[in-house]
Amino acid sequence: MLPDESVPAARKTQIYINAAGKASLQGLDLLFFQDGPLYRLDAYQHLDRVSGTRVTGTSSAAARKVVILSNYPRDSYAWSGIRSLGSLTDLPFRLADENPDAPMLYGESEAGKMGQVTLRPMLAQITLRSIACDFSGRAYAGEKLQDVRAYLTYASEECRPFAPEEPPAAWLNAGRLDEAGTAALAHPEAVLRTLAASLGGRIYPSAGFYCYPNPADGTDFGSPVTRLVIEGKLRGTTYYYPIDLPGLEADVQYRMDVTLTRTGTTDPDTPAVSGSIRLESQVLDWDGRDWEDIHYR
Repeated sequence: MLPDESVPAARKTQIYINAAGKASLQGLDLLFFQDGPLYRLDAYQHLDRVSGTRVTGTSSAAARKVVILSNYPRDSYAWSGIRSLGSLTDLPFRLADENPDAPMLYGESEAGKMGQVTLRPMLAQITLRSIACDFSGRAYAGEKLQDVRAYLTYASEECRPFAPEEPPAAWLNAGRLDEAGTAALAHPEAVLRTLAASLGGRIYPSAGFYCYPNPADGTDFGSPVTRLVIEGKLRGTTYYYPIDLPGLEADVQYRMDVTLTRTGTTDPDTPAVSGSIRLESQVLDWDGRDWEDIHYR
């Protein structure tokens, strides 16, 4: 007669979520890992709905670490292939799946102990708070820019939150707008916005653009910098105003107010003409507040 196998003691974990005024949580993935050098997977649960301020996850008493993701598309990754914490290194977040109103979030507890998990997005947010034309002193003073829109170029379209040191591997709108590639996103407005049919005085679109981190800031040759390109027509010619963005970080907002002061370039991948843009900018926390704090015991 074979001896009975020992059954690990089960433990229910109460998870408290402070979601008031924060991003929508459209499902949670909970992955519990055992302590040790490999952090083997102990238990996995998916919760389709998150309501109220408390959910319950179940693991064995050996579980000593938890990883939590929210708003992650279940069909895009094979959770059955996860065997240890290291298996998450290749977990991809893809811009094609992102919803700016409910971005994918992730977080993990400190090694070897249960405690607090803070869920954060991997997206960077670029906010065009206001824009105006001021062509004073030009031959076209008083004229307006027509059919004005803005979009990101060299937008990082994939990242790995558990290997954040990896440089971007794929770009959306490499050098110029890719209409088909942008339209294929679940939310094309994340990278492309129509601003005005006719732009003169200052308007406040507060338009948000989103992509993944890109450490390039224009100082290293061969590492493309992410740009916010403003496009419009003046006297029948399409002009571009590419704005080089600083090295983009996750969970950070880059807010700017823009004034266009002369004609731009005729190529969106060419730096803006000197003196064609006046720019005021700020670097802020996303929404000026923290993201989801999850506590459990």
